[in-house]
Amino acid sequence: MPHRAHVLYGQGGATTVRCRVLMVTLVCVAALSSGCAQQTSESRTRPASNGGDAASPSANYTQVVHAAVQETLGTSARTVMKTEMGTTPGEPTYTVTAEGAHDFARNSGNVTAKVGDVAEFDQVLTDDRIYIRGGTGTETMPWSYTDRADAKVQHMLRPPGNDAAHLLRQASMSSGYERFGTEKVAGAATTRYSAPLSHKALAFNMTKEARGKSDQLRDMMGGEIPVTTDVWVDAEGRAVRVRLSLDIPGSVSSTTTLTLGDLGLAVEVTVPTAEGSEDSEAFSG
Repeated sequence: MPHRAHVLYGQGGATTVRCRVLMVTLVCVAALSSGCAQQTSESRTRPASNGGDAASPSANYTQVVHAAVQETLGTSARTVMKTEMGTTPGEPTYTVTAEGAHDFARNSGNVTAKVGDVAEFDQVLTDDRIYIRGGTGTETMPWSYTDRADAKVQHMLRPPGNDAAHLLRQASMSSGYERFGTEKVAGAATTRYSAPLSHKALAFNMTKEARGKSDQLRDMMGGEIPVTTDVWVDAEGRAVRVRLSLDIPGSVSSTTTLTLGDLGLAVEVTVPTAEGSEDSEAFSG
């Protein structure tokens, strides 16, 4: 079984060289993600409600969304998560994608994450660990792992270990959802709901340092950090897409979108057992 090491991804000889390259890449990703902690716009495309879909004052859309999220968290799904990070207008947008499958009921899954064309990593999530391997170009690292309880949010809108369940839980922590009519998700009719993301949800499972920075940003802005949560609910009452959007015009923008498909289908998770794989003392999602 993989074991714990005292460095990020191994030590000694060629492995150390590879680790340094990978660590530089991860640090760069972290730097980009930290920029997300400085911006948002009132949902990049926050559509007006359709005429016939105006919210009834007595309708409890928050309850609908919370029930839909719990329905999804009780099953399994194929997942595609995409984070787009930008800074000032006209500058490049950086993208992190994570595709895989999750058995939410068993708190497990597998993901392949890509940082643009720079790096690619495989991840396996179990109830108690997150395993990771991958590299940049020809530089690769073997399987390592961290205790799942130690995987914390280091940067806003970036779930630790690319854990799709984290995003769903954030959506279920907000209230004040409004209905914005029907839209298609993967060809299926859904109803879209939108609400501000509460600061409690934004700071959910953050490191102490990240929480301090988010609190400081909230104080600087004189109120809540303007993050919007959008949730798409299908005809069976399941959340099939979640989007968190942060956009401070002229400063920074970040959007993380999770799309879920094939809900209910079996998900096979193979725990790494390769000889020589190591455990990581630190982990950056």
